[in-house]
Order: sequence, then structure tokens, then C-alpha cells
Amino acid sequence: MPVWKGVISNQQIANLVAYMRAGFPDVQGAQVVEVPQNQGDAVAGAFLYQRYGCINCHGPNGLGGVPNPLSPDKSIPPLVGADFHGEFNDQAIAQIIRDGSVIGKQPIVSMPHWGTILTDQQIHQLVVYIDTLG
Repeated sequence: MPVWKGVISNQQIANLVAYMRAGFPDVQGAQVVEVPQNQGDAVAGAFLYQRYGCINCHGPNGLGGVPNPLSPDKSIPPLVGADFHGEFNDQAIAQIIRDGSVIGKQPIVSMPHWGTILTDQQIHQLVVYIDTLG
């Protein structure tokens, strides 16, 4: 929550607090939609994908393409498509996130290991998010 002191007056803050305490009116026609647990994991995974920099190499849509001249394909691999999902199941993806991966000749931009940084749940959330990329 941003700091509002000096941006809005004390009276405006008091008015907002009173409004929130009064509750929000029902919106005509609005429906409560249950979010499946799997979708919650995907949303959390998307946050982690950005927070820990996966997006910097694999791209915003998992398309890869960041130059990596000494790797076999000369670029960071995508996380989408039939080739990727045909070669890597969820367990294999989780293992690569956990343990890292080096493919090609040194020096190379390698996939770092995240097993000492991320929890098993966070790794699972990343895998679920990657699955949504296609």
C-alpha cells in the first residue's frame, strides 16, 4: 500500500476508512467466480517468473531468443511449443529449475540452479505457469 500522507488530507483518509468499514455494496449481476487451485499456482508462478528474472532470458511469453552464441542453438531456448513439451515433462522442468542446466561449450550463459533459493512449492508454481505458456 503506498504512503498517502501529504498526498491526500487526513479528512480524506478518514472518509476512505469509513467507506471501507461500511462495506461495499452488491453489484447488480456480479457473480463470485471460484479460481481453481491450479490457476492460483499459475498466477503465483507468473509473479515468480518476473521476480526472479526468468523473463530476462526466456522472454515475456516464454519464447526465448536471447543470444547465447556458444550454445547449440545460439540462443536461450523457448519454454513453449511441441518440441519443448515433448522433451520435458513437468518433473524434468522442475529438476532443471532446481538444479540448473549447462548445454554447450564454456563460457556459456547457463541456466542457474534455483533449488537453494526457491521452495518446492515455488518451483511447482513456476512449472504450472510454464505449462500455461503453450
